[in-house]
Amino acid sequence: MRTLVPHEFNLLRTIIAIAASASAFVVVQTSEVGAKVLRSKHGASMIMIFKGADELRRFERIAKKPGGADTPESLLACKVPQGTGIETLGSGYRTAFVKVIDGPSSGCQGTVPKDRVQEQ
Repeated sequence: MRTLVPHEFNLLRTIIAIAASASAFVVVQTSEVGAKVLRSKHGASMIMIFKGADELRRFERIAKKPGGADTPESLLACKVPQGTGIETLGSGYRTAFVKVIDGPSSGCQGTVPKDRVQEQ
């Protein structure tokens, strides 16, 4: 067995790092097997997708105030009908970052409460 020279060692490390990244990507992509949709437990006809978690929190504070039911459009990425197909790009404890995959808002990305994301 021969000893690797420094540039061969660096090349080998790079190849291993690329292979590890590619295998991690495949695992993440295949872990989401079932189709997901957005649903509201209150039966609302439209589901609001917020630009981010901060905008969602801001909306929740506004909604708690008397007469604060109107949503400032500046907080929203888009609104989609109940049952719209989505892809979950990431999730936290209470929220999920999603991408709309069908309908007129296809491609819209934003944050929703995690309980809105359901199996189809």
